[in-house]
Amino acid sequence: MTRSLSVRWRLTIAYTVIVALSGAVLLTLVYGLVTGGEVRSGSVTTEMTPGADDDGPPPVPPELRDDERTHGSGELLQSSWLALAFVTVVSVGIGWVVAGRLLAPVHTITARAQRISADSLDERIALGGPRDELRALADTFDALLGRVQTTVTSERRLVATMSHELRTPLANQQAALDVALADPKAGPDELRAAATTALDQSRRAARTIDALLLLTRAQSGEATGLPSPVDLRATVAEVVEQVRSPDDGLAWEVDLAPATVPGEPDLLARAAANLVDNAAHHNVPHGRVVVRLTVEEGVARMVVENTGPLVAPGAAEDLVLPFRRGSADRTAGGGGVGLGLTVVSAVAEHHGGQLLLKPRPDGGLVAELLLPTP
Repeated sequence: MTRSLSVRWRLTIAYTVIVALSGAVLLTLVYGLVTGGEVRSGSVTTEMTPGADDDGPPPVPPELRDDERTHGSGELLQSSWLALAFVTVVSVGIGWVVAGRLLAPVHTITARAQRISADSLDERIALGGPRDELRALADTFDALLGRVQTTVTSERRLVATMSHELRTPLANQQAALDVALADPKAGPDELRAAATTALDQSRRAARTIDALLLLTRAQSGEATGLPSPVDLRATVAEVVEQVRSPDDGLAWEVDLAPATVPGEPDLLARAAANLVDNAAHHNVPHGRVVVRLTVEEGVARMVVENTGPLVAPGAAEDLVLPFRRGSADRTAGGGGVGLGLTVVSAVAEHHGGQLLLKPRPDGGLVAELLLPTP
């Protein structure tokens, strides 16, 4: 594979060609004007010679004047071409220097970008100088690095936390089985209890894996097909019927207006289920759950509100982080895997919407799922 000329050489050649062509055009025009003026001057002199004063010097023969004009024009043309050649040669050096100065910021961007790696994503190009196109390119690259750093940091945290979440049920399962097998006198009841514990922990790990797969699908933007109209009212009503039970001790207030949104039915159903299930699960005895669905100015708004533990104002936004459960991170028990609101946020972004979380002053949380309508 042959290597092409560098940008600096191409700019130099372009600059030199422009100077040479401009000089040649200017030289042609000047030479034409000079020779044309000499011809007209010679014609006038010839016409005035017969009427010249007899006492004056003898007239110069026309042949001699033509030879002198031809010789002078030739010297002028030769000198002009030599000057043009000299200017062209000099323009190569000038073009090389000018191109180098113009491309200096590009070399700076390239050198600093080559130093940045996965372990130094906090570095930036930070190009100074005037706010021109190259400065805009460097600033755009810095903004891209910021987004990459945020993504990589989030992925690393997700992998680390996921490893902990998957290791915990496996360790509990192994411990229960080891204890039961280490006791030679263990009866059917002890073995059944150990098997039940191992099965529960296995199901917990399976739920975590399923939630991770769903989260990956939503965050990657992978769609199963073209968006289809989803009856959000029917979806939310079905979710409420599945979560609500007569003996949960909660007061339910459900107000659902007709709403249709384009999207993937499975993902939207999982997002609605996670919101309602979180509101019922993270509640206080004899608490309250409010589920409202409205449509305002082309936006379907699903609001799920519950009574529950106090949530610090600054901690509400962190609840969408993977494996974040209320005030405890990766330490709370229960049937959840800590990915409920993370999945809801990813599903909302996948459908062009957003998830808003706001703590209630007397405890609990208000979650708003906003989705665009057709």
